[in-house]
Amino acid sequence: MSDVKEILVQWDGGTGVSGITQALGYSRPTVRKYVRAAERAGLVRGAQRRREAGWEQVARTVLEQVAAVREPGTVAKEVARFHSYLAERVGDVRVTVLYQRLHDEHQLEASWGTFYRYVRRHWPETCRQGAWVTVRLPEPPAGEEAQIDFFYAGRWHDPEEGRERRLYAFLMTLGHSRHQFLYPVLGEDSRAFIEGHTAGFAFFNGAPRRLIPDNLSAGILRPDLYDPRSNRAYGELARHYGCLIDPSRVRHPQDKPKVERNVDYARESFFRGRTFASLKEMREQARAWSLEVAGRRVHGTTGERPLEAFLAREQPALLALPARAWEFATWTTAKVHPDCHLQAGGARYSVPYRLVGKRLDVRLGQLIVAIYDGATLITTHVRRERGRATRLDHYPEAAQAFLRYTPQVCLQSAEAMGPATDRLVRERLEVHALHNLREAQAILRLAQRYDRSRLERACERALSSGDGRYRTVRGILERGLDLLAPEELPQPVNAGAFLRGPSAFVNEGKVF
Repeated sequence: MSDVKEILVQWDGGTGVSGITQALGYSRPTVRKYVRAAERAGLVRGAQRRREAGWEQVARTVLEQVAAVREPGTVAKEVARFHSYLAERVGDVRVTVLYQRLHDEHQLEASWGTFYRYVRRHWPETCRQGAWVTVRLPEPPAGEEAQIDFFYAGRWHDPEEGRERRLYAFLMTLGHSRHQFLYPVLGEDSRAFIEGHTAGFAFFNGAPRRLIPDNLSAGILRPDLYDPRSNRAYGELARHYGCLIDPSRVRHPQDKPKVERNVDYARESFFRGRTFASLKEMREQARAWSLEVAGRRVHGTTGERPLEAFLAREQPALLALPARAWEFATWTTAKVHPDCHLQAGGARYSVPYRLVGKRLDVRLGQLIVAIYDGATLITTHVRRERGRATRLDHYPEAAQAFLRYTPQVCLQSAEAMGPATDRLVRERLEVHALHNLREAQAILRLAQRYDRSRLERACERALSSGDGRYRTVRGILERGLDLLAPEELPQPVNAGAFLRGPSAFVNEGKVF
């Protein structure tokens, strides 16, 4: 309004449009617009002297005239065609929904910006936004919280691999002292996220009671204001160090302002214009930067050096680190195949056969693989890079028996039972060992129903008869033939052959 008042004062004093343009720096159309509005409002040039309040009133009247006479543009006129439609619904239906319906159902061609300006002009109460209010929270106690962020640091030429790589950084800032830890990484995955935490806790030689990360999927599975769900690896890490995970709201960086304000500072102060020979060297220099540069600057909000405040008050208040370092682990899910194995981390691991077809949770540790059905631990295996890890007791009993009695095991068992059993089993396994393995196993299992001495005599009788099959040995045992002396055994009956010549088949010249 003060600008409009200056134009009117100059014009009332006799200055022309060109003179006002040169004196105040406005364009000629702008000056002419307000002068014409003043004339329409009844202002007579040089008619009377006015005080400040009078010029305020004249300027307000001119502004109302300018707003009233402004002609809508061609596109705005198109929106005006639906004025009655909008008057019935604005306030009850969302403006975005009204625009979508007019666009889809009535072929409105105006842009969203033109439509919104029209609605705001005629129904300003529905488009009025509340003032932005900032609530300043009290400073957290020492050791209470750490705010965490991942950010993109730019492209980096990796001399070891000879190619450009995308470079990211993990940044952890303690809420009380503002001391921070910078950790360069090559990706925003779960492993880099977890490694950043463990390296940060080691750097501070303690852990805060509350972690405030953003909603990166590497740490948070389901963002929610009241019940956020972290992934299992991140949850394990927090429980190991005794921390509470309290992620910020989605798209609300103001929930962790202490670390957000440091992102640009870290990017410009540490990464900009510098080269590094390796990732290891970069991390070493980032650690030194956190101590010597970021830690020793005077912080604009606290007025203290973060490192001095950390050593004096915050480091003693942090949670002590556990005696055992946390083992990095990742979680995945896998379906159990019909062979009683599931695949995870490039290898296959067996589970009990009753779980075939189910999808289980797999914890891939650095040394141990643990498999869970919900919260129930099913089994564990030593971690393998590839291949299979199998436990025989995970198979059905019949399969266990088949796998336990390999040809070598069968030969050893047969040798222990006696020479006849050993000879018979060896003969069965000499040719096509795998094909005859089941028969050899069945012969040896007869020792579970009959005494070993009887099985040995039955094998001896079967060999003497020239038939060492399982059915023959079983028949001897079932009939008790192994208990009889050789002279008591039934003797074979020799029946004479009944031989007849061709004449026997001829009757009256007919051949049968």
